[in-house]
Amino acid sequence: MPAKEEKAGFTTYYEPQADGSLRVRVTLNGTAVTEASFVPDRTDEGKILYMEATELVSTRADAGENSAQISATLQKLFAMFRGEGTFVADTPPAPRAASGDFVPNPGKTLEMDVDGVTYLRLPVRTRLIDMRDRDLMPLLEEYVQPYLQPGDLIFISEKVLTITQGRIVDLSDVHPTALARFLAGKVNNNYGSANFKGFGHGTALAMQLLIEEAGYSRAIFAAAASAITRPLGIKGLFYLLCGKAAKSVDCPMSFLILEYAHSAKLAPRDSKGVTKKIKARFGHDAVIVDANYRGAFSLGKSSSAITEEFIQKVLKDNPAGQSAEMTPFFIIRKK
Repeated sequence: MPAKEEKAGFTTYYEPQADGSLRVRVTLNGTAVTEASFVPDRTDEGKILYMEATELVSTRADAGENSAQISATLQKLFAMFRGEGTFVADTPPAPRAASGDFVPNPGKTLEMDVDGVTYLRLPVRTRLIDMRDRDLMPLLEEYVQPYLQPGDLIFISEKVLTITQGRIVDLSDVHPTALARFLAGKVNNNYGSANFKGFGHGTALAMQLLIEEAGYSRAIFAAAASAITRPLGIKGLFYLLCGKAAKSVDCPMSFLILEYAHSAKLAPRDSKGVTKKIKARFGHDAVIVDANYRGAFSLGKSSSAITEEFIQKVLKDNPAGQSAEMTPFFIIRKK
């Protein structure tokens, strides 16, 4: 159904058309800023764009950007969804000072109690890491190694490993099948309601990538098993059977980092092997983690002594955040 969002003089419109297509547009005090239209088979992109545009306006207005700055960014965002741009910037990544004071991300805390023990969760801020970064190790050397102390654990967002492995997909290259559309329709992500937290796999784009990661036979078997067991109160079986790699698909990759606004990410390759190399190089155990508002789980860890229960508890509020914090590395330290 039609919708609109107003902020700082900007109005973002979500306008389904009679022929099944979709138009998303933005005005500033009644004057057109930009728009994009989507054919019936690509309306999921329009849903994503609408959410990204409203988040962008709100965040940048709150940060003090003026109307001209916000309009220019919106025009670039919409151009990407019209197929006129790319998610990789044309200029070198801007440098960013490494952490030192370890300021928590908004709404988060540095400390977390786990079974009576207090741990510090120290967010390591970086510059924007993009597809030109082809090796994780130099990033760890630059941003993490200077602050390591004996006993520290290195927690790494799977997103940054995925980027350095080139496992980023432009949404234009995803072609959903009928199976993906069917399964995505069974995902309740509360889109359009106050309880909406993210698309998850509730778009055909994301579900198609999940199916490709899991394999068609496995995805169909998982869907059938879930359909049988869900009425019995058994939840999450679909993702359990599809596997962590498929579950880790994220689409869109980011609402607020413009370079990745029209991108999806796949799961990283050989996460366990990567953590073993990190341990050998830096002398600290490491974990590749996938975290969101629902919780956290590991895709690979250098030691089995680091339990999934510990990972879930120490990261239960997702201290790295979900938008533009740019803290892909965390040092976990017993206080």
